[in-house]
Amino acid sequence: MTAYRGKYRGPRHDDRRRLHSSSNEMTVMLNVGRLSSFRYDMKEVMRRHKIEGPAASSVMATVIAKASRISIDSAMEYVREQEKAGALSRAASDEMCNLLGRFSRPR
Repeated sequence: MTAYRGKYRGPRHDDRRRLHSSSNEMTVMLNVGRLSSFRYDMKEVMRRHKIEGPAASSVMATVIAKASRISIDSAMEYVREQEKAGALSRAASDEMCNLLGRFSRPR
């Protein structure tokens, strides 16, 4: 057999391309390219509904983290839980869920 030094001979016949089943599934997440616009709109919603202090920053940080890393659905679920806990009003949670829907994309 001749030795090929430094030359790429292409893929071998026994090296099959393996696709993982989880790599094919798309999840709707936050569009991180528009993250600054999303933050601005979230701050406007919180200002309009008079949500201030550490509660506002905590809710916003958690919503952004869940929407960008897990899914939009988990972020919406968190917003609804905060509404039930009394941290957000019904109108504020509705506006936040609408924002999450507007700034989402499949990834």
